Amino acid sequence: EMENERLMDHLSSLQNQVDQVQSKVVKIAELQSIFTEKVLQQAENIEKVHEDTVASTENIKGGNEAVRQAIQNKATYRVYILFMILVFSFSLLFLDWYNP
Repeated sequence: EMENERLMDHLSSLQNQVDQVQSKVVKIAELQSIFTEKVLQQAENIEKVHEDTVASTENIKGGNEAVRQAIQNKATYRVYILFMILVFSFSLLFLDWYNP
């Protein structure tokens, strides 16, 4: 009878250990599920950052091209104004020479 009692205590102890291990395994599975979810969220965030970076790069290229065109147009405008001033100046000189 004493041996049966020890055997029961031992089996009870083993059962408690099995229950503890089982609860720890369940907790690990829950944590792994949360970890997987967070990794997937980070992957989505990284993909969005990548897309935003590509879009920003394209916007910067477009902006640089617009600045180049504005500089070129400004230079063309300056040449046009200079040409007009020269034409008007020579016209005034001609009119002054022609009309004594």
